Amino acid sequence: MAAFSDSPALPLDNAASDSGARFRVAGFDWISLGLIVFLAIWGVLTVYSATQIRPDEAAPRLSEATKQIVFVVVGISAMIGISLANFRWLMHLQTPLYLLNMAALLGILFLPTSLAPTINGAKSWIVLGPVSLQIAEFSKFALLLCLSAFITRRQREITNFKTVALSLLYLLPPLLLILKQPDFGTSMATLSIWFGVLFFGGARLRHLGLILGLGLALFTGAYYANILKPHQVGRLVSFFQPEMASSAERYQLEQSLVAIGGGQVTGQGFGNGMQNRARYVPENDTDFIFTVVAEEWGFVGGALLIGCFGILLFRTATAALSTDNYFGILICGGFTALLLFHCVVNIGMTMKVMPITGVPLPFFSKGGSSFLAFSLCAGLLQSVHRHRR
Repeated sequence: MAAFSDSPALPLDNAASDSGARFRVAGFDWISLGLIVFLAIWGVLTVYSATQIRPDEAAPRLSEATKQIVFVVVGISAMIGISLANFRWLMHLQTPLYLLNMAALLGILFLPTSLAPTINGAKSWIVLGPVSLQIAEFSKFALLLCLSAFITRRQREITNFKTVALSLLYLLPPLLLILKQPDFGTSMATLSIWFGVLFFGGARLRHLGLILGLGLALFTGAYYANILKPHQVGRLVSFFQPEMASSAERYQLEQSLVAIGGGQVTGQGFGNGMQNRARYVPENDTDFIFTVVAEEWGFVGGALLIGCFGILLFRTATAALSTDNYFGILICGGFTALLLFHCVVNIGMTMKVMPITGVPLPFFSKGGSSFLAFSLCAGLLQSVHRHRR
């Protein structure tokens, strides 16, 4: 791949003239930063509620919320640290980051179960004492940098199908290794980054549609050829053909709908959700954390949360319009698509609008790897905003 052969060139505009200004303190997008902090704090409180003391326990479970606080502090610190650097200079780090990520994705498949246990049917985690890292999450940051740098170098050929096809050389290796784990949700998240970068970069929609159509055809073939894992098939059946699904396959979605409906307009109150307290909704502190919000705060709370993400998405998309730098536009576009994918799929699957898959709610669900990965990507966005001229 040509992008790995030498140091990446700076964007085609006049970015090189200020590449020496690597660090700058002013110019944050305070609205986006404030929303992320607000979502993180609300998320910690929701994680605490989802893991709090139950009637059958003798003591409160503070550990999960406490760990999430640590993740939030580390993640926001990393976001600010990345944002202080000029994103044009960070372009030179994309190759080692991408190769390191690829080595980690490949290596985790061969690690013993003592270091890389299988959790929820996927070998995605590296466990080092009290610390667990989901390596696939960091593919988002690495792919966003690498793919944006590659397309920047081919800016003049972005409307050619050859450029779109060559971009798959950056997407497919991490995507296929993540599918091998298997982690379908995260692999589709990397696909959303690819689409966002090329769409905002000016690629022709018919070229993107052709690639996505081919991918959909391959996925359909994998389904009918019984290549998918049993739990993946069960999730698809429970969504598209619920009458054919077993009670176990329908259970999570049914309990999710009960919890959301039980919140009505204003909710049952913080920590008082009946479905939440009885632990009827599996993964209610991670992938199904929206059910806790809807049950405890009702329609008002759910609408507020969706509104916060809507404003954040608007800010990330308009950040691409506020910069004259092509590389910066691609970063903003890729992150916008990633954020949109996670929000739509995560919230949608709790309401039977999307099939169930392992996709956390950004800056909100429990999990250090996801929070840190999104924080790093948000740091790139802040850097673009601060060095947009």
